[in-house]
Amino acid sequence: MQIQRYYTRASDGPYADIAFKTVSSEIKTIEGRVLSASTAFEAPAAWSQVACDILAQKYFRRAGVPSKTKAV
Repeated sequence: MQIQRYYTRASDGPYADIAFKTVSSEIKTIEGRVLSASTAFEAPAAWSQVACDILAQKYFRRAGVPSKTKAV
């Protein structure tokens, strides 16, 4: 099965046309205690800080992810 290329060029990677920025995220409680902090990760430049916070909180956390895996 072959899939033809429509939106990218063979000479560029799939993210070549997307601008990225380096952001930091810190999720705090109402009292000001830090619940989650992620520093210096890249997100699309068009994303708001709220979108970057959601990315950091939901997708970069390590809870429930095994520290070691084995090949199956």
